[in-house]
Order: sequence, then structure tokens, then C-alpha cells
Amino acid sequence: MSRSTGPLEHVSRDILIGRGLTVGRRVRGVDLELGPGSGLAVIGRSGSGKSTLARALVGLEPELAGSLTLSGRELVGASRAAWAGLRSQVQLVWQDPVTALDPNLSVRRSLEESRLLAGRDRFTRDDPRLRALMERVALAPELLDRVPGALSGGQRQRAAIARALAAAPSLLIVDEITSALDRPVAWTIVDLLRSLRAEAIGLLMISHDLSFLPGTVEQVLVLADGRPVEAGPVATVLAAPQAEATRALVDAAPRL
Repeated sequence: MSRSTGPLEHVSRDILIGRGLTVGRRVRGVDLELGPGSGLAVIGRSGSGKSTLARALVGLEPELAGSLTLSGRELVGASRAAWAGLRSQVQLVWQDPVTALDPNLSVRRSLEESRLLAGRDRFTRDDPRLRALMERVALAPELLDRVPGALSGGQRQRAAIARALAAAPSLLIVDEITSALDRPVAWTIVDLLRSLRAEAIGLLMISHDLSFLPGTVEQVLVLADGRPVEAGPVATVLAAPQAEATRALVDAAPRL
């Protein structure tokens, strides 16, 4: 049987839709939609509920109410097995790559682990998809046998993205993954995210830096105190913000 050498061989047409999503008292009444190749940013001040929402979308928050469907399958109140199916199609990349990468595992082992946890077929030792995956995130294949502590900050973040892509998801959620990087390195990560969208991966991007949004995503959702206060096209919202919380974010980003 032939085998693809690309890391995205399982891209599907999954659509993740949230309606009235509520997470305890921290996030309330969020509506969103994420499909193949689509781009949505969630922005807000620290403590606005952005990361809580990201965790809820992959089943890591127990107090979830409202509706969350993946291609029509309801997940709120669903079994653990139903959520396991979501995690093979929706991957979360954490702000701190140390959270995603076991310090005792080489990059190769981390990619293999992600693959198996997603229920995909196993990577072999010399699997060409491993090399293709590393090249896809602009990492030298020679780094496969290094542990995270032997990588730079930018390399660790790329390795964390590679770990998510090893599961061959159709939707990717990234939580402030550029915040710990210097600006030139951060832009290379943003360029990578843009290229993934061009390959039909849906992207939900949480970012404190609004300058990364234009050209990366089309839609933006603004949270304040756990509630949505504004939503719409990125260009429209950033050019003429209506909510006080949005205006404060734009005013704090003079580069725009």
C-alpha cells in the first residue's frame, strides 16, 4: 500500500461549531465556527477567558455547557470516547512548548506518541513522513533525536507544532504561541501558520499581538470578562472597533 510522505494525509472536512458555549463562570455565551482552511482569532486582555475557551474546545474543561458539535456530533455531555474522536481532528498547541513536550523524550518520540494517541498508524524509524513533517515546520531532520532542552525557544515551538501536526488534524488551535519568542522568530511561526491554512487546516489563533492577525485570519472574536463583546472581519473590527474592550486593545497596539 502506498504511503503519503506529507504530514497532512488525514485532512478532513470537519467543522467545529460552538453555540452559547459556557465554561463554569469563566466563559459565557460564546458562538464560533471553525472549518477547513478557515481562520479565527480570539483576542482579549489577560484573564478574559481566551485560554479557558481553547481548553474547553478540546475537552479539557469539565464545566462545559451550551453546544459544541464536530461535523454535527454533539460533544457537550458526550462520552469520553466521543471526545477522543475530536482530539484526533482538533489539536491544541500550548503557549509554553514545555507543556506539550516531555523533557525526557526526543522530538522523534514526541511525534510518535502524538501519532499513536490520535489513533493514527505508527511512524516507523525511517518513515519518510517524519522527515517531511520536520521540513514542514522548518526544522532540520537531524533535530529528531534531540530532547527539548537541547533546542532553542523557536525550535521548541516548531517542535510543538510538529507534534500537533503528527496527529494529522483538520483543525488547529494555537494559544499565544508567539508570546515567548523574539519578533523575527515569532513572524516565522506566523508565516508557518499561514501556510498551514493554505493546505486546508482550520486555524483558531489566540494572540495578544494584533499585528499578527491581518493576513493570518479573516474573523476575530473579542472577549472581555469571559463574554463576547465584539465579532466580525479582522479588517473591520481593527479599523473601527465598537466595543470599549476592543478599542483598548487596538489603542495598546500602536504598530497597527
